[in-house]
Amino acid sequence: MHSLKVLSCTMIAVFFISNASILAQDKSRQSSEIYVPSLGDLMAAIQLRHSKLWYAANRRNWSLADYELQQLSINVKDAARFYSHIPATSDMSAFDSSAALVGEAIKTKDGRKFVQSFAQMTTACNRCHEAAGRAFILVRKPAFPSPYSNQVFGPSGR
Repeated sequence: MHSLKVLSCTMIAVFFISNASILAQDKSRQSSEIYVPSLGDLMAAIQLRHSKLWYAANRRNWSLADYELQQLSINVKDAARFYSHIPATSDMSAFDSSAALVGEAIKTKDGRKFVQSFAQMTTACNRCHEAAGRAFILVRKPAFPSPYSNQVFGPSGR
């Protein structure tokens, strides 16, 4: 009976030690891996920021508009960095220059300049989609209060 107890305790100890070792290996493997969001997830975040930027500026909430522009730009840069193998991400100058114009309009609180530069930035987004072979993803200024009213869902931009 005593030997059965010893054997049982030994087996339990071995079980816990081996599981602890496996968990430690999994944890170290996880901590060394870098999470890279999917391109679709980044684009969904960009689309939402694009919409929020429009509504913030439209309501003259320039602080929020500035924040959303910064966040949108970070997401676009992340997409270009994480997916640099996509030819469309090799030259982001059109986006960068139009985003800079949007930033200037926000700083000067110029609604008219914002509308013009926002249209240029949106065109830069659509040109990037075209270059990536995704011309069917057509972005526009938001048309009505909805997080996804800034996308044309009909075929060929209808």
